[in-house]
Amino acid sequence: MTEDHMSKPHKLTEGEKHILKLIRRDSGVDGWTPVSKAVAPLFVDKKIPCGTMPDALCEFEHIGTDGAGRARLTQKGIDVLDTMAWLL
Repeated sequence: MTEDHMSKPHKLTEGEKHILKLIRRDSGVDGWTPVSKAVAPLFVDKKIPCGTMPDALCEFEHIGTDGAGRARLTQKGIDVLDTMAWLL
């Protein structure tokens, strides 16, 4: 996918749905979920062929210097997951 993947609405891939569910499942009381160095590129590396996680649904920030970070759902991401629960 192209850079438009992040800015334009699109049908979520199974991988994106899975990551969103993991963020929700593993989030702490503050809403943040630890993200390993190996998974962090899925949020920030624009060179990944399938694109990065949609900014409208989740946010990411690096923690420390090893490449790991944390992610949390935006309100829109929470709403999408809540809606998906009704559709499946």
